[in-house]
Amino acid sequence: MKAPIRVLTGLVLSAFSLACSSSGRIAEAKSEGPKKGHKVRVASTFTSPARPDWRLGSPFTHDNLTVFPVLADESIASADLITLDEGLRSGKVAITEFGANGRSHTINRRQMGDSAEVNRLALTNKSGKALVLIAGEIILGGRQDRIVGHDCIIESSNTPVPLDVFCVEHGRWSGSVAFGERAGGFIGNARTEASRSGASTGAPPMMAAPMALPNVREKAQAKKSQDEVWSAVAETVTVTGTSTSTGTLKSVYQDKRVNTKLDGYERAFKGKLSAGNIVGVVAAIDGKIVSADVFANHSLFQAYWPKMLNSYALEAVSTTTAGAQQVSRTEAEAFLARVQGSNTSDSHEGVYRLAENQSSKDASFELEYTRKNPTLVHFNRVSKK
Repeated sequence: MKAPIRVLTGLVLSAFSLACSSSGRIAEAKSEGPKKGHKVRVASTFTSPARPDWRLGSPFTHDNLTVFPVLADESIASADLITLDEGLRSGKVAITEFGANGRSHTINRRQMGDSAEVNRLALTNKSGKALVLIAGEIILGGRQDRIVGHDCIIESSNTPVPLDVFCVEHGRWSGSVAFGERAGGFIGNARTEASRSGASTGAPPMMAAPMALPNVREKAQAKKSQDEVWSAVAETVTVTGTSTSTGTLKSVYQDKRVNTKLDGYERAFKGKLSAGNIVGVVAAIDGKIVSADVFANHSLFQAYWPKMLNSYALEAVSTTTAGAQQVSRTEAEAFLARVQGSNTSDSHEGVYRLAENQSSKDASFELEYTRKNPTLVHFNRVSKK
């Protein structure tokens, strides 16, 4: 009897082992030619993502850039939000140099020569919707090109409000107080995407402005250092061999050689992240996670994805390390959790809340729209350099 019992026990254990193996396996996302509204279902287990229903799909790689789609089967409404590109395209969002309206403001920030300020602009949102801005969005024109300093939401109003920014054009302090005139001239990805969305019908070209690459975004929102932002922009200009008289980040995106490389990434990822339940990505370069950007829903993600892809691609072509390495799925999953370390929270009159968590290696940011039911609009985590 002992032999049959041993055999039976072995069969039971084998079946249990097979079941555990199957339950722990991660289903891969199928993203080739998805239909509109198609949902990719993925079973996975990882610790404490910022939103509990987030899962990873199968990664896509081109050259040294790897992108994991982030999936969510629950759709969170954001119809009452408008993006910066949409606001500028409609003409209902206007940006000028701070102090251009004639009012004087005294604050402890770096100033240059007149009432305008390097690290603050004035924004008027008359769209009738709350305006969402993401750290790193480039604002072209004015006295010099800037980027949005941190995630925020600005309610609709006829009154200009201050906007925290960082300069990404070190060598210029001249020109109009308004933004938009110098925004044109983009070639390749940014301009192509703008024309697809209807930007070629006489609307200001400023909507085509790209996103700062993750290295520059990190210096702004995590380090909060104008000097480090300038240094990161200068490094990108140098590594890409770009010619610019004012040290502007825009010149890198306009460079034909750089643009040819960025076009390659655009073609490689075209249609790969259009499944209806993809809400964000985790991006890695040469096997190292550099950023996670995840949004409230698929629609909001799609509004930002062309700019995000350009920014990741620019960092990829600006990376000097040799040889692309594979990135660990476990590491990518862990990057969807908020950073364990020092934390701060910035709330603005019941409009939004920005939670920030930092460690020596990473920083994470969670933007919540709090006007109605608290809604996580954007989660971003960046690696520090």
